[in-house]
Amino acid sequence: MAAARTASRLATAGQVGESRQRLQSAGGDGARRRRLRAMPLLITLVVVALAAVAGRAAWDAYMAAPWTRDGTVRAYVVTIAPEVAGRIVELPVADNQFVRRGDLLMVIDPTDFRIAVRLAEAAVQQAEANAKNAAREADRRQQAGAAVSAEDRQIAETNAIASQAQYEQALADLEQARVNLARTQIRSPVNGWVTNLLVQLGDYANLGQSEISVVDADSFWVDGYFEETQVGPIRVGDPARIKLMGYRLLVRGHVASIARGINVSNAQPNGQGVATVNPIFTWVRLAQRIPVRIEIDQVPAGVVLVAGMTATVQIDPRPLLPAGGPDGAPIGSGHADPGSPVAAARPRRRPAPGHRTAEGCRPRGREAALDAMPLPAAATLDGGHMAPLSTTSTRRSMNRGSSAACPTSRR
Repeated sequence: MAAARTASRLATAGQVGESRQRLQSAGGDGARRRRLRAMPLLITLVVVALAAVAGRAAWDAYMAAPWTRDGTVRAYVVTIAPEVAGRIVELPVADNQFVRRGDLLMVIDPTDFRIAVRLAEAAVQQAEANAKNAAREADRRQQAGAAVSAEDRQIAETNAIASQAQYEQALADLEQARVNLARTQIRSPVNGWVTNLLVQLGDYANLGQSEISVVDADSFWVDGYFEETQVGPIRVGDPARIKLMGYRLLVRGHVASIARGINVSNAQPNGQGVATVNPIFTWVRLAQRIPVRIEIDQVPAGVVLVAGMTATVQIDPRPLLPAGGPDGAPIGSGHADPGSPVAAARPRRRPAPGHRTAEGCRPRGREAALDAMPLPAAATLDGGHMAPLSTTSTRRSMNRGSSAACPTSRR
């Protein structure tokens, strides 16, 4: 009996233990299931947070600061054409070679020009001798007195003057011959690189025909073509960052100027001189692009600037100052020099007569700003249509509203 009781107790204990294990496993599975259900929500929240941060960063990068991928590296190119014609006998430069100001680029055969100088020198000597002889003869005729007729004296004086003029002309021809001889040596006017060199030794150089082009090394800048909706905050002197397509390093610069005009197709005159206007008007209006000139301040080591490179330009606008000027103010800001014709042409605006407020019957704060605003005299929007307004009626309506808001004192 004792053994049976012991066995039954052990069986009961085993069953209890198994039931506890089942309960524990069931609880663990439930917690695991709850965690698994919460994981998609947590992942969604994390993704949304990351997207919000990325969106904010993208907004700041693309919208807060004006930028454009439509940028181009520019430089002045000096085209060199010979001022005398002849065969090229020396060509000491090669394509893409760097030259300094005054370096020899090519030499035209100087043989004919040396001969011209010698001929001119001989002509000067002959003209000088003739001029001296004519001057002496004129002096002798003057000293002869009554023995020589007045007509002969006048003829001698005229010959002396003409001989002197011929001498001066010979001197000018000699100077021109020497200048032409010096022009047979063509030198670089700037520091830069010889580019697209097609002329060869022995070619015939024609007068005024471009033979050598030199890219001015001291004239590089960047043109950024910004949409007109982005030009507003750009001011002269704002720092700029330039990312060239072929380099990772950034080029630093600043805004030097903003273009004040672009081509307008509708303003082109026809054969009769009247404007040619396109009759087709589309609802989708594309923003025009305004050239902004960026002067380069710093070029990282290893970056080679080439005129025509594609660049991405980003402007970091500085905070607007309280008082603007024609150079520091954004385009269309309306700032002008007080002494300029634009400022002089602006009418002085005064509050309308009888315009009062409730506090002391004097405009203050926003009402003062409204008084300073220009009154519409041309047109306004009325239900989506342009309707003319009368300045007098507008002022009267404003005055009626202001008078109603201002209490009148009664005695």
